This record gives sequence, C-alpha cells and structure tokens, in this order.
Amino acid sequence: MKRARRTFITLTAEQRKIRDRELEALEEEKPELIRWAKQVMAEKEAMLLRVSKLLQEARAASGLTLDQLQEMTGINKAQLSKLLSADGNPTLYTLHRVADALGKRLVVTLAEK
Repeated sequence: MKRARRTFITLTAEQRKIRDRELEALEEEKPELIRWAKQVMAEKEAMLLRVSKLLQEARAASGLTLDQLQEMTGINKAQLSKLLSADGNPTLYTLHRVADALGKRLVVTLAEK
C-alpha cells in the first residue's frame, strides 16, 4: 500500500503576522470557541504524553534501538522519534505496529465517563 506524502508549508513572516491577526480577531469574536479549542489541544497533548511514556518504557525494557525499531516496524527513525517524544499525530495503526514490535498489544477501550 502506497502512503500519502504530507506536505508542510512554511509561512513567511508576513503570512505569520496575518495569521496571528486573524487568530486575535477570532479570539475576540468567539472566545468560547478558542477556550474549547485550547482545552481539546491540552487533552490531546496529555494523551500523547501518556502514550509516549508507555512506549518509552516498553522500548527501554525491550532494549531495542531506534534502528532496530525502524527495521521491525517500517517506520522511519524521525517518525519514531517524534512518537516517542509525544510529537505528531500517530494513527492507531502506527501505534499498533510499534506496540507489536515492542512485544506489546495495543488495547483501545471505550468506557462510560
């Protein structure tokens, strides 16, 4: 299966200023939306930190190097490094591949709040 390539756009200083002004205007117009978005991002970051900590512990226990993990998963070292440092937005399939290489099983549970 061929993977889609991600394209990242680098903003110029002027484009960043425009973006920042637009965000400030939105924050003034819809503060509840901004609060909600910040809360969602904080929850996502906390979840990624928990997952990366578990993966770091499993990797340390396995004794695998990033090179070995790359070989076993087919995921490049840069992506693995981002995943282990809670950066990025991994798919469940990516998490499954890494967990499997570390001799673990990925379990996702939906429970009542």
